Amino acid sequence: MGKVLVIVLDGMSFVFLNTFKWFMASADFFWSNAKRRLMYIDDVPITPTVLCTMFTGRYSDEHGVKGFRTLDKPGAVLGECRLPFVWNIAAARGFRVKVMNVPVKIPTVWINTSTYGHDWVDLWLPPRDQFSRYIALLHSIVKRNLDEGKWDLAIVWYPVPDQAHHHFFPAITNERLLRIACQWYDYALSLARDLIETYRPRYWLVVSDHGFSSDFEEYYFEGVKQHVHVRDGVAMANTEFVPTKPVEVFHWICRYLGLSLS
Repeated sequence: MGKVLVIVLDGMSFVFLNTFKWFMASADFFWSNAKRRLMYIDDVPITPTVLCTMFTGRYSDEHGVKGFRTLDKPGAVLGECRLPFVWNIAAARGFRVKVMNVPVKIPTVWINTSTYGHDWVDLWLPPRDQFSRYIALLHSIVKRNLDEGKWDLAIVWYPVPDQAHHHFFPAITNERLLRIACQWYDYALSLARDLIETYRPRYWLVVSDHGFSSDFEEYYFEGVKQHVHVRDGVAMANTEFVPTKPVEVFHWICRYLGLSLS
């Protein structure tokens, strides 16, 4: 079937991207080469919950992950996924998989890959004062892993633009902050574009798990307040079918990988 590449750009808002695309040079690539959708986040809009929904094809009431127990490094998720992930199913069927930095649990998932001696915590939540350096380092590690050995399915998660949002533009109150936000969005898109153009997978999908931090919605699970997000995720792909909700990411992977579930 050819290589399948899934890139998760954490926290990329469809509404913001669609509105301010004109200030992002790398967005032109996706407008020219992809179909795009607002992917409505119809599960709890918190990263590990949504990612488990994406990669199991089931909602949180079934897979069991409800958010974060703590946001402190190294942190912990609330609940444990009870279902197999798509990469487990694919590997069991003989597909060659690589998974990098996907926080469906803590520590983040790395499969058939290596962090090459670097601390996984900083590749997951880079500190503010070294954020740019660690994102560049993560990207170089991702490419090094993709260079090493053949693969059929690769999945990678980048903590941009969400962590840049928390660090550098928590509220966009003036033109300067708007431009900073656009710069980080553009940088995140450039990472995805670089992987697509370098490895030329037959099928590729770029998705996000939520938009900006929400100031009107909150949840409590087991007494722990969850810092949720606006529900406007994005999906962009070079295929006819593009997910419109997180559970469909699982089915997108199965369809284009040629992974039969019957």
